[in-house]
Amino acid sequence: MANELNKEIVLQLVEEGLFPGGVHLFDSIDSTNDWSLAELRQGREPAFVCIADHQSKGRGRRGRHWLSPPSANIYYSLAWHFELPVDKLCALSLVQGVAVKKALEKIGINNAWLKWPNDVLIGDKKIAGILIETSDVRADSCNVVIGTGLNFRMPDNITPESDMRWTDVAHSNCAMPADRNRLLAILLKEAVSMCRLYQQKAIAILPDIKAELDALNGREVGVHLVNGDRLTGTVLGVNERGELRVLVNGNERIFNSADISLRQVLC
Repeated sequence: MANELNKEIVLQLVEEGLFPGGVHLFDSIDSTNDWSLAELRQGREPAFVCIADHQSKGRGRRGRHWLSPPSANIYYSLAWHFELPVDKLCALSLVQGVAVKKALEKIGINNAWLKWPNDVLIGDKKIAGILIETSDVRADSCNVVIGTGLNFRMPDNITPESDMRWTDVAHSNCAMPADRNRLLAILLKEAVSMCRLYQQKAIAILPDIKAELDALNGREVGVHLVNGDRLTGTVLGVNERGELRVLVNGNERIFNSADISLRQVLC
C-alpha cells in the first residue's frame, strides 16, 4: 500500500498552475516547514509546496518531534500568501484540519474528527497533525507555511513518542483502495481550497465549519498550560475567535492555542 511518491503523478492529479512557485519533492529532508520558510526568506513566491518521503527533523506544534519514517506516510508544507493581518489567522489550523477531514472522506474515511487546535483523530488516535508558521509578516499581509503530516501506513515497529496514540489510513477500513499519490493530490487540493476560502472570510469562516468544531463539545479534557499547570474540564465549544471554551470547576475559561495543549481527550 505504501507506494512510492511520484511528482509527475501528483501534478497530473492537481489543477494546472495551482502552485506557481513549484512542487518540490524530496526523498529525504530535515523538515518540509524549515525548507519552505528558508525558500520564502530567499524570495521564492508562494504558492508552492514541499513534499518529502522522509523527514529527519520533522516538527510538530510546540517544537515536538514529528515522527517521519521513510516510504510510509505523507509529509508536506504548503506556502501561501494571505492578504490578512496575522492576528486574523488564528483559526487557520482548524480550517486546515477540515481540509484533511474532507480529503479523508473522499477515500471513504468518514469517522475522522478535529481535536482543537491542529489534530485530526479517528476515535482517540491521531491520524494527522498540522503546524502553522508565518513569514514576512506585515501590517495587512503575511506568508504562511502550513505543514501537514498524515499517517498513511506507519511501520509496525514504530512506537508513539507521546501519550497520544496513532492510527493510519491502512488501518482505517477506508472504502476505497488507498494510493499515496492520489491521497496527497486530494489533500493539496483541499488545502488550497480552504486557503482561498479563508482569504475571503478569515475568522468569519468558523460558522461554516461548526459541525466539525462541535465534535469536541462535551468531552472531558486535560488542559496543560505553558506554565506547567494542569487542569481538567469539559469543552463548551469554540468562540468566534477560534479560542477554546472550557468549563473548569464550574467556571468557563477561554484558551487560545498559544496558551495550552490538550494532552487528554476522554471519548
